Amino acid sequence: MEATQYKTNEVITVSARAVYLFWVFTKNLFLKPDAVPDCNSMRSGTFVNSQYSEEEYQMVVKDGIQTEYIENGQYIKSKMEFISECEYKSTIIEVTIPDYFAKPGDFLTTRILETQSNYIKIKSVMFGQEYDFIYKKIK
Repeated sequence: MEATQYKTNEVITVSARAVYLFWVFTKNLFLKPDAVPDCNSMRSGTFVNSQYSEEEYQMVVKDGIQTEYIENGQYIKSKMEFISECEYKSTIIEVTIPDYFAKPGDFLTTRILETQSNYIKIKSVMFGQEYDFIYKKIK
């Protein structure tokens, strides 16, 4: 029983450390954000998500199409329409991930909150749920 308890505590400790490091990273990243967010930076390019490695996730935006790739080559393709300077709507047009929770026609809205250097902090809303992400533009 002690070995099981030790492993459980170890997993909790590792998880707590990961959450703490993510919090420190994201809080310190935007110490000096741009005075006005560079919202145009999301209109094209290749981006990685701070929560995943480059191999696990990349997003490519080109000509109003946003394609999110995951590590096994599967993707979610969406039409990206800016509805204001720093807010856009992404409507799913194709999903190759089996049993994915969203389907073509579903959409999310995204607000660009802050930018600093190549980093972009956003808040997305889909099905009434809010999600915060930090992207790094790599191309």
